Amino acid sequence: MTLNPPTAHTLTRATIHRAGPVTVLVTVQGWYNEQLLAPVRTETLLEVTGRNREDLRRSSLWVMARLDATTYAGLALHGWSMNKPVPSPSYTAAAPPDSGADAWAGTLANTVPASRWAA
Repeated sequence: MTLNPPTAHTLTRATIHRAGPVTVLVTVQGWYNEQLLAPVRTETLLEVTGRNREDLRRSSLWVMARLDATTYAGLALHGWSMNKPVPSPSYTAAAPPDSGADAWAGTLANTVPASRWAA
């Protein structure tokens, strides 16, 4: 029996549902349709949010998670943040797919081959 290797971590939202003295229970967007709760150490989220335990309930945070995990431990939650992290300004633009066209029009997010049918 071979196991599939875990996928890379994905930036996603986590919503806090219960905040106990030791454990906080969160749902993770994109993991089991947000139907399962994952435990997180209360201490960790108190440091990230700067709030007290009573103010944590129903807060949303950004977190890196493995969304293909089958257990909460497999989520490997890390990189908690109150605000969505800004991507690094140093990036490399991906080359457009090869379709035989000599010229390209568009932006990095909207790259289309130039053609005689373009309006």
